[in-house]
Amino acid sequence: MHIGTKIRKLGALLMSALTLIAAAGCQSSSGSEVSQTETTVTPTDVTGDVTITTFDVGKADAMIIQTANTVTVIDTGNKGDGKKIEKYLAAQGIDTVNTLIITHFDKDHVGGAARVINRLKVETIYVPDYTSAGDEYQSFMEKVNELGKELTVMKTGTDTAWTADDAHFRLYAAKETYYGKDEENDFSLVLHMQHGANTFLFAGDAEVARQREIISLKLGQITYLKFPYHGNYMSTTEDFLNATNPKYAVVCCSEEENADPSTVETLKTRGVEAYYTTNGDITAVCDGSKITFTQGAAAVS
Repeated sequence: MHIGTKIRKLGALLMSALTLIAAAGCQSSSGSEVSQTETTVTPTDVTGDVTITTFDVGKADAMIIQTANTVTVIDTGNKGDGKKIEKYLAAQGIDTVNTLIITHFDKDHVGGAARVINRLKVETIYVPDYTSAGDEYQSFMEKVNELGKELTVMKTGTDTAWTADDAHFRLYAAKETYYGKDEENDFSLVLHMQHGANTFLFAGDAEVARQREIISLKLGQITYLKFPYHGNYMSTTEDFLNATNPKYAVVCCSEEENADPSTVETLKTRGVEAYYTTNGDITAVCDGSKITFTQGAAAVS
């Protein structure tokens, strides 16, 4: 995120600080010290499917994870994209989001959040431990204040875990408090999920420093990877893919700002089955053993 002038930046940061102060009474912290060993969970019998929907909202992130009885939303796209999330759930008769995760406060991740918390019953909201001067963040925080919502702030270097039906979740916060001037992507919260034999990793907009942090977690092989930062190829991409060794990858990008050709080629060379939101909404259904993908009319498993 870049601000045009120092004066505008100072003014925006002041507004952000005032908003944060107003919301202070509505925030709590969460998490325990992050384990540096490979993630393991107690096996749970698979009793139903997990469905992951990744919306085609351009170069932005908006995803829904549904277990038998719960809904988790990861990011809300740009301003206006919250309507798509609302309509998708309403079509299923769902008016409650059990968990909302805003990975970081760039406009293409937090843009639709104000509408989501206004139109749906949102129970738990996880956010990273920093503030932003962006308009979309300000709108989100104003709606948080107006509705009296409580934010669960993931403190630096912590994680938190929960189970929803037969799916196990662990959310990891960034390890540092500063990644460089005007740099928010590396504050991305990262979600790991296990369902039966399959593991899932939602990597937000993690860039080089954050990807190194994820590698250090030693999460083991990942079946389904939400590729970080809209398919940008970086100096850590090969190491990141070596560490996660995904079978499938989902990339949030647009025709105008498509995935880096080097990323596309690398995934193809590695034999990773990749799906790009430029081709429409992506639905993945996991039954505990296999994952079936649908994009358009055809299902692929």
